[in-house]
Amino acid sequence: MRRFALTTFRAPMAGAALLLILAAATLAAPAPHAHALTNCTVSDSSLETEEQAFLTLINNYRAQNNVGALGASTNLNRASDWLSEDMSAKAYFSHTDSLGRDPSTRAVDCGYPSGAGENIAAGTAWDTAQEAFNAWKASPGHNGNMLNSSYTQIGIARFYRAGSPYGWYWTTDFGLDNDGTSGGGTTATPTPAKATMSSPAAGSTLPGASATFKWTTGTGALQYSLWVGRAAGGSDVYSGFVGSSLSQLVSALPTDGSTVYVRLRTQFSTGWQYNDYTYRAATGTTSTTTSSTKATMTSPVGGSTIRGGSVTFRWTSATGALKYRVYVGTTRGGSDLYLDSGITALNATIGGLPTNGRTLYVRLWTKLPSGWVYNDYTYGTGP
Repeated sequence: MRRFALTTFRAPMAGAALLLILAAATLAAPAPHAHALTNCTVSDSSLETEEQAFLTLINNYRAQNNVGALGASTNLNRASDWLSEDMSAKAYFSHTDSLGRDPSTRAVDCGYPSGAGENIAAGTAWDTAQEAFNAWKASPGHNGNMLNSSYTQIGIARFYRAGSPYGWYWTTDFGLDNDGTSGGGTTATPTPAKATMSSPAAGSTLPGASATFKWTTGTGALQYSLWVGRAAGGSDVYSGFVGSSLSQLVSALPTDGSTVYVRLRTQFSTGWQYNDYTYRAATGTTSTTTSSTKATMTSPVGGSTIRGGSVTFRWTSATGALKYRVYVGTTRGGSDLYLDSGITALNATIGGLPTNGRTLYVRLWTKLPSGWVYNDYTYGTGP
């Protein structure tokens, strides 16, 4: 076990200054091969609990960004440990160590077959893996190292020395090669975890005809989609892919006190999974869906038959409208046949429609300063 002075460490008193400092180094030109260990004696090069926790955090983060997991390396652990211990003992903070070595030279001296990139951090508030990870994630240079897809192995060191300038010292060294060592850490594939809704709280009453839904990232997620409807799994109020966004504004929500059903879908490499939520629609307000300022379809007339697989939809100009959108689908509120991003024109020509008698559902959206509202239409189809 590494002999940290953990029992004597105390969090700073309220009002005390926190010493926080970061630095990142990208990979320097690698040395041709490793040689016998040189000036690389450390108390322990295995991973203790918080270092192992950091390995899990960074690999989960890389999985979320479609980057391969890092394996722990005994040799890179040794290089990281050496620097953290040396910085704390000799009161400095730098990628260039007290012997004048850069990260790549130090990695080779510690038995790694090539050079290394490096993140370092020091500060009395950064004693946990989560705190160090958050600090590096918020810094572009450090974040770049953590998500660099060329790196395959990592060394991780956390060291505390009472009386040192910064207290806690973190070092992570990143390498391109697999040196065949495990470093005392496990690199199990992160378990996929679905995104979960964070706001509004499940079961709560929505604020009105518009609400912004927010959710967590999950683990291993590729993208998200959101369905909002009047029945479980329905999408008659809203249906859309939101990519990697973690929030979506939904307008034209009912305001009659009814139950609103929300399905948050998370896509993984293996397919889609979802979580369902229910909310209570707002009451005591006038629904924007009944506003007389909405655009209305003039051609083709609702309920008529569209023939030939192509049609130009035309609609009225709505008072105060900012733009319009058209959804065409095979279910009410659906957009599996056509979806635009928002236009100012009063018409849209749409092709590729079925000609087999299937019912088409068309939703004409109007964006007002207060949000999106819509009118629904149905059509028959024919050759």
